[in-house]
Amino acid sequence: MAPFCYKIPQTSTQNAKNVLYYNKYAERRPYMPLPQKTPEVKSKLSPQQKKVVTILTYIGIALLLLIPTYIAIASYLVGKNAPEESTDTYYTSMELIGPGGNTVTLYPATHETSASEEAKIFDCFRSMLENDIYATGVPEEHTGRYQVVFQTNMGVERYTFHFSTEKSSAYITDANQANWLTEDAAVEYFLNSHYAYELYEQSAPPVLTTAATDVIVPSLLTWSYQTKDGTFADRVALETTEELRTYPIANDIAFYFTRQPSTCHLTIRQNGNVIIEQDSVDGISLAQLTQGTILDFEIEAIYGQSSANKYYGRAVYRFRMNVVEAASFYLGGVSSESAVTHQAAYGNYLMLSCLNVPNEQKLEITATPALKTAPIVFRRGEKVYAAIPADTVGARTLKIKYGTIESTFYLNVTASAATEHTLDADALRGDWEMALDGGKLAELIAAKGANTDSTVGHLLTPTGTFAAPDSSSPVISFADRLTVTGNAAISDREIPFELYHSSNTVLAGAAGRVAERGENDILGKYVIIDHGCGLYSWYCGLSEFDEVRTAVGRPVSKGDIVGRSGKTALGMKDTDGFLLLVTWGKQAIDPAYLRSTPFSIIQ
Repeated sequence: MAPFCYKIPQTSTQNAKNVLYYNKYAERRPYMPLPQKTPEVKSKLSPQQKKVVTILTYIGIALLLLIPTYIAIASYLVGKNAPEESTDTYYTSMELIGPGGNTVTLYPATHETSASEEAKIFDCFRSMLENDIYATGVPEEHTGRYQVVFQTNMGVERYTFHFSTEKSSAYITDANQANWLTEDAAVEYFLNSHYAYELYEQSAPPVLTTAATDVIVPSLLTWSYQTKDGTFADRVALETTEELRTYPIANDIAFYFTRQPSTCHLTIRQNGNVIIEQDSVDGISLAQLTQGTILDFEIEAIYGQSSANKYYGRAVYRFRMNVVEAASFYLGGVSSESAVTHQAAYGNYLMLSCLNVPNEQKLEITATPALKTAPIVFRRGEKVYAAIPADTVGARTLKIKYGTIESTFYLNVTASAATEHTLDADALRGDWEMALDGGKLAELIAAKGANTDSTVGHLLTPTGTFAAPDSSSPVISFADRLTVTGNAAISDREIPFELYHSSNTVLAGAAGRVAERGENDILGKYVIIDHGCGLYSWYCGLSEFDEVRTAVGRPVSKGDIVGRSGKTALGMKDTDGFLLLVTWGKQAIDPAYLRSTPFSIIQ
């Protein structure tokens, strides 16, 4: 077979070279074109342009190499312009606390308040601190002191500024009790401002009171006082009222000024008609006033400046007075007019009843010899009561005063029929020496007596008596004398409680509320019941108490079980028993007195 040959027409020399042959000696291959030679492209950039490109290339490379430098510079600029955390102290406000406790808050100067008096006083105190002169001692004879509390960005700074009208003697005390003098210029500025009014006696405006010691608040009041440099400052923030207030009046009409005015004018109206008009508040004379009468008053007081005083001002008082029955007082149900001598046993109380006393805080009770324990005064409805302690044996005069009403009572306090007990220390349990000679029991009584008028909602009224806590009688009674021989020697001490020997349950003497429950070395296990008006009964030395019935705050009725007698407190060794202690205020009183005197606590 002849060799196969496929010949492409030779159209050109280049195409002729692209012929594939196939014969029996060669493999058949696919058609592939021969590589074409790329024609050369000549550069169109001029030599000058090439030079520019080269320069720009070098500049770009340089800029890339400088990137870390850019970052560093940017960080520096950001840090430089960022707000820095200041370590300096700057002041934002200060509290100025006067001798009487009056407080005013002041602020430093700003663009808007740079000329304000408040900002100037703030700067004045800062100047006193910054211009200090350290001193080793403390100057004397100071007019008064102000507490100053600075609020700063770093915290709080506290100082005491001691002021004096004497030159170069004002000084400052810091929180560490370091003292230093301060310069005079800032001190003078403060002393001549109205902020220093508490340092001047003449800055106090007049006060008008009634015969019943009620303070009448003025409707209008202006007051100026002389400062250190002789100029006058206006007293600010004075108490006035637009309210037409009503005050009680009893037998007489009388008014008292703490500062006598230069001139005074009084007008009294009844039902709109003028019944009295005079240039004084003294010698007011009215016909017999009937109870319930309402009178309208207007008093104008003028205080002129003179060489004798260091103040001037004007006060106008507009108010009403309601005619009421005069106050009256009864001791044990007997008025003072009877002039009887009231008998009382030592350790007891006498009950004073007061009628027509609208404000018990103004009730004055004094005694000769003086009372060791203050009377306990409390209100129940329209009546005011005062429990007078019989705390000194012998004769005593008692004076009661409310406004212009006074009464005098005469007392005779007798010693209790005490029994002398002499016991050996080995026969006793508990630390009698610590309780009596060491004063521990007295401390417990005083602590509980700090609350002289509890608020348990029970009323003290003259009905009924306290119940006995046990069917047996006490083996040691209140005010008995005890002498202990042996290791723990106690010589002739007065007992402030009752001691019972009993193995029975212990009963509450009267209604009340559980005030406290616990256990200690002196009282053992104990329950204290609050009967109101500062009166407490203590049941001590118990072996146990009912966890539910004696929960603190739980109400208790007369005769309720509070616990069972035991051996956990003062007592006789190997004998069950308990202690009954009754306190009124800060004084222990005789429990037998409450069982025999017609007073009890009812809900």
